[in-house]
Parts: sequence; C-alpha cells; structure tokens
Amino acid sequence: MSQQDVHWKRLNRETLLDSPYMKVWQDTIKLPSGRIVDDYSVAALPNGVIVVATDENDNLIMFDEYKYAVDATVLTFPAGGIDEHESPMVAAARELLEETGYESNDLELLAELYVYPSKIKHTNYIVRAKNAKQVANADYEDTETISETQLIPTTQLREMRKSGKFNTTYLLAALALAFPESFS
Repeated sequence: MSQQDVHWKRLNRETLLDSPYMKVWQDTIKLPSGRIVDDYSVAALPNGVIVVATDENDNLIMFDEYKYAVDATVLTFPAGGIDEHESPMVAAARELLEETGYESNDLELLAELYVYPSKIKHTNYIVRAKNAKQVANADYEDTETISETQLIPTTQLREMRKSGKFNTTYLLAALALAFPESFS
C-alpha cells in the first residue's frame, strides 16, 4: 500500500467538547478500504513542554505533584502548556522558573513526542536544562498542588527506575532521552 493509500478521509465532525484545555470530536471517517466508521473519537490538548533539569551539581530538579485525573501524587519534572505565540524553549524556561524558581541558560530540545497519536492530537517537547540555579521562589498556579523542589542525584536514576518510583510515561520517556545510560 502506498503512502497515499493510508490516509483516512474525514466525512463529518461533531464537536462534543470545546474548552481552553481540551477539545473532543466524534468523527465519521472513511478508511482506505472504503469502510465507514461513524463514531471515531479524537481529542486535542494544547502542546506542552517537559523540562529535564539538573543543577550545577548534576542533581535532577523534581517535585511531587498531585494529578487529579488519577487521584494520585507523582514524582515529576517542571512541565506545562505552551502559550499561544510561545516557542517550546521559552515555555520550558518559563515553566522551570514558575514551578521551581530555577533558571538555566543551557537549554536543548531533545525531542518532540506524540502522546497517543491514534486518539489525541498533542505534542510534548522534551527540553534538557543543565546547570540551573535557583533565582526565585516557585510561583504555582491555582490548579497546581506541588511539593517543595527535590534535588535528586542523577546517580540514583537506575535504582529509582527499578524501584518503580517513576510511574508516568512522559517522565520515563524524558529520562530515557536525557539519560539513556540509566535505561540500558
């Protein structure tokens, strides 16, 4: 099958939800085989950044954050949405400062990852920040329940991974990109 033959054709789209944080549609689509599917759901979220940051002593800059959808607190990196007309790098620097009070002049875009491309239109940009320094206090949004910043030696990554301390796909993906040696 050629690349041209793989594309699905949208015949109709019904908006089920349209909010600043999520859009959900139910599409009627025609598959390359000619089959019609009249209830294919698709969601879109604003694109986001995940910042894998270390300080001058090579400690990961992390924190525990309550996540409402799973009703659990998870260890995580600074992360958040990319504002309109904002680049991923600018968003990464902003999120790092807002959520931890740290700044870094050494930022590198590691990857652009689709979260669940079969059903969700959303890209996470993984940004590596090195040699970050604390320059301010964290400034959380009302919807963020974040613990104090934790400085975790990168030498503990392998042990923490094996113990199951990292339990979100975005965190594991970001760590594997930034520290591949800890995942071999």
